[in-house]
Amino acid sequence: MEQIIGDVCADTGCDLAEFHGEAEHVHPTRELPAHMSGCLHYQPEGRRASGYPGSVVGMQPGPGPQWRPLKRHDSQFAEQMVERAAELARDSHARTRHAAVLVKDGSMLGWGTNGVPYPGEDHCYCKVGDFGQHDQCRIHAEQRAITLAREGDGWRLLPGAKLIYVRLEADDSVRLDEPHFCARCSRLALSLGVAEWIFTLSEGLVGYAAADYDKIAQLRW
Repeated sequence: MEQIIGDVCADTGCDLAEFHGEAEHVHPTRELPAHMSGCLHYQPEGRRASGYPGSVVGMQPGPGPQWRPLKRHDSQFAEQMVERAAELARDSHARTRHAAVLVKDGSMLGWGTNGVPYPGEDHCYCKVGDFGQHDQCRIHAEQRAITLAREGDGWRLLPGAKLIYVRLEADDSVRLDEPHFCARCSRLALSLGVAEWIFTLSEGLVGYAAADYDKIAQLRW
């Protein structure tokens, strides 16, 4: 896998600076050339939960996708939903615990945790070809939340909704060191009109406009 991603980086004019992985996904870090310096750059340096160093360096100078700090009147409800998502993640039996909630106008539209797909449930990562069964497959928390929220006529409520995402550390605290990016889930959310992704970072609650989040997610894919 590292060789494949390295070849892709070479084809697109960037360098594979770091490569780390977990059971269900990998974390490549790419060095971008100067003409792409406006893009978000990640440099692994201190990731406590996964056992190797890592941190978000942040946005480099120049125009490009950026998060915004949440305004005070948005923060109170978002903080409540972060805690609700954390409670859901703590109840998850997955090795890495993620949860997402979709909200709009002060109401929760849907929620989800990551894990093995339910029978008939679509999912992001399928390893049945490698293992002959779906025990190693994973569905993302945000994908499950969107799927639940759009059931029936729920899709009509999704335009303008916000997706709040958390991942837990080993000690059950909310992980603060970097946002989560998934290109497939980003496109799903964008196609249904989800307006913003919200994360809890060390800087506080921050939001990405869905289009900006998608630009970053596609670069990391």
